Amino acid sequence: MMTKTAILIADEDREHLEHVKHLLLEQNYEIFCTVDGDQALFILQQNKIDLLITNFQLSLVNGNKLYKLAQAQHQLLPILITTNSTALAETLVASQRGIYAFIAKPVQPVHLTEITRNALRSTKRRNNTDWKSGILTCTKEMEKLLDQAHHVAESNINVVIQGAKGCGKKLLAKAIHSVAANDKKPFIYIDCAKLDEDQLNEQLLNNLNKDTKATIFLDNINKLAAPLQLSLLTSLQSCQRAIAAAPNSDSDLRIICSCKINLEQIMLQGYFDKELFYLLNIITLSIPALRDRVEDIPLLTRHFLAEHSLKHNRKVRNISPGALHLLAKATWPNNVQQLGEVVKQVVIDSTSPVISEKLIASIICDDNTAMLSFNQARANFERDYLTKVLQVTEGNVTHAARIAERNRTDFYKLLNKHGLSPVDFKQKNRRSRNNKLEQKLLG
Repeated sequence: MMTKTAILIADEDREHLEHVKHLLLEQNYEIFCTVDGDQALFILQQNKIDLLITNFQLSLVNGNKLYKLAQAQHQLLPILITTNSTALAETLVASQRGIYAFIAKPVQPVHLTEITRNALRSTKRRNNTDWKSGILTCTKEMEKLLDQAHHVAESNINVVIQGAKGCGKKLLAKAIHSVAANDKKPFIYIDCAKLDEDQLNEQLLNNLNKDTKATIFLDNINKLAAPLQLSLLTSLQSCQRAIAAAPNSDSDLRIICSCKINLEQIMLQGYFDKELFYLLNIITLSIPALRDRVEDIPLLTRHFLAEHSLKHNRKVRNISPGALHLLAKATWPNNVQQLGEVVKQVVIDSTSPVISEKLIASIICDDNTAMLSFNQARANFERDYLTKVLQVTEGNVTHAARIAERNRTDFYKLLNKHGLSPVDFKQKNRRSRNNKLEQKLLG
């Protein structure tokens, strides 16, 4: 016998709760109801719940909000929030937190039925990882980013993807597009760094209308010239008005932009149109640099190794531990893209089925390292710590040693180890006091 889809409704508004319960029972769902936050959490722990319908206010005895704990403990559970206000600001906060959608009170039967079905379909899609198959990672930070990207993809809001060169901004944009894309919805790539007025009109503006069905990816949005920014803003606003004036419009338009640097800072400095920024930058997704996710390097390296070995008909099957060590230490200014190019080169150059440390060393010329050795990291910490202690005590070794909980002899040994002199800190502070006194006398 097929198990029914289970929905939990948790709301202190009993009248509203009974109304929603009645509507959903007509759809043949299994319904759990409660007006108590703690009871709701217990139901979630004891039953397989497919959807939670609650509000922002419902709390547990310890003061925690139900929806926050539900998100933390049941990450794939879609959550619908009922509210008296569906203001855009709240909706944006919800999108960032991973809430599926808002439902305005009083709940309308047709809307509730549609949004419930969509939320349940969303869960099934999330369990299917095909959409993100091109993005390889084993780090929690990247998995969290992908989870957020999937939530964003299920709505039709505009997105800005920030990240350094080569970190995979276009790849993430395509992943977002693929969540709900079909053959009728193309992915249109436009490099804003190479646009002039005619190209903008040809590639983008002429395609913006109330019946648009596309994901438009504007790469390097920060490099769009000022006159083109105004043209783009005018066209997007016109498109929005046309869609709003046609309730039955079949439009399915999403704008995804990419930027190598912080777009908000560029806007605040006056180099990017403010209205255009707020129109495009509904949600920001930031991709970490490869040096900040070094755990992914072995996974990515073996992926590129298999890919290029097949593509170039080479019998390279593995990489030595020493070679992986060198790759993990590199800074990778051009990120995943650069790693792929390095692996491609060593696959072509290798005369052995195993990539050697020597071959990697001959290609990578990088004095800086992304991952410090334990001794290096400890030494850096020690020097930074000692410097701060000497600054706080103005070079007084007795007080500094007391803060560090070391005797004076040991403390002096640590200072000598790192080439630090208490006198330097005393002189610095004396000069600072003298300068202040001089300024006071002259003033």
